Amino acid sequence: MKLFYLTDTVHNSGGMEKALIFKANFLSAEYGYEVTIVTAHQKGRPPFFPLDSGVRLIDLDVNTHIPGMIWLYMRRLRKLLSNEKPDIVDSLCSKELPHLPKLKGNFVKMAEFHFCREKFIIEGKSLRLRRMQKAVGKLDSFVVLTKEDRDAWAPYCRNSVQIYNPVTLQSFDETPGPASNRCISGGRFERQKNYPLMISAWETVHARHPDWTLDLYGNGRKKKEVEKLIREKGLEGSIHIHPPVKNFREELAGSAIYLMSSLYEGFPLVLVETASIGLPCVSVRCPCGPSEFIEDGIDGFTCQRGDALDMAAKICTLIENPHLRSCMGKRLVKKSALFTPEKIMPAWDRLFKRLASEKHG
Repeated sequence: MKLFYLTDTVHNSGGMEKALIFKANFLSAEYGYEVTIVTAHQKGRPPFFPLDSGVRLIDLDVNTHIPGMIWLYMRRLRKLLSNEKPDIVDSLCSKELPHLPKLKGNFVKMAEFHFCREKFIIEGKSLRLRRMQKAVGKLDSFVVLTKEDRDAWAPYCRNSVQIYNPVTLQSFDETPGPASNRCISGGRFERQKNYPLMISAWETVHARHPDWTLDLYGNGRKKKEVEKLIREKGLEGSIHIHPPVKNFREELAGSAIYLMSSLYEGFPLVLVETASIGLPCVSVRCPCGPSEFIEDGIDGFTCQRGDALDMAAKICTLIENPHLRSCMGKRLVKKSALFTPEKIMPAWDRLFKRLASEKHG
C-alpha cells in the first residue's frame, strides 16, 4: 500500500516530527507500506530524527507560509500524486488541508492533527478554525490524539478517529531513573509552551530548594525572551538552556521531575516517553492530553492553568518526597506499556486498510 504524508518540514526536533518519522519507519519496516513523506519546504535540510532507507522524502520546494504560494504547492502536489498514484494521502494539517478535499484521484484523503481544537480559540484564529472544520468534514477520516479532542471535533466531522501517540523510545526501564536534583523540560521556545509560567514557578521553587536546577532543551523564536526573563529573575545559575538533542532519553533518565507549562497540546509524546523511564511530571491542566494521561496525585500532578504558585507547590511536593516520586515512577513504567508501538500501531494499520478498502471497493 502506498502511503503519502504531507507536512511542512521534518528538520525540526518537535514531537510531531518525531511521531511522524517513527510511524513512517514502523509502517515501512513492520507492515511493508510504501511510505513517502512529502514536505513543502525542507530546503535540503536533513531530518532531525533518523529516517529509514525504506521511507522516501520528497520536497516540493515551496514555502507555503508566503502569501499566495499555496497555488504553486498544490500544482506540484497534483502532478506528484498523478504520477505516483498513492492509495492514501494523509495531511498533517498544514496549509494544504483546505485544498485536500478538492484533489482529484481515487485515493483516500485524510488528515491527522497533533494539536487540539482549542488551539485556535486560544490563539484567536477563528477564521482558520472555520476553514479547518469545513475541510475535515469532507475527508474520509480525521485522526486526533485524545478522546477530549475527538469529542470537540465530533460536531464537525463524523469520521473522526482517536489514536494515541506511541512511545518512541527504544527500550524500557523497570525502575525509575537515578536520583538527581534536576528538573527538566523540552520543547520549542514558542508562545504555546508558555515558559514564562514555568520560570515564575521555578522562582518560588528555587527559593525553597536552591540546590535544585531546571534544564530546558529546545530552540525557537522566543528563546531570547526566555533567556531575558531568566536573567531578570536572577535564575541564571539555576535554569540552564540547551539545544535539542537527538537522544533526549539520556537527559530524561538523568532527571527527577519533568515539567510542562503549555497553553495547549495534542497528546504530548514526551509524557509517554517520560513515563517509560518512570519520570513523574508536573503539568498545567491544559487542553488536551495531560489530564487524559496523568492521574493527579497518583502518577504525577496537574495544576491550574496560569497558576505559577500552584505549579511551584506541586514541584516542591515531589522534590520533598523522594518516596512519592519513586512510587509514581513505578506506576508510570507500567502505564507506558499501554502505549508501545505493538499496542498503538495496529490501530493505524487497521484504519488505513479499512479506508483503502472502502475507497477502492
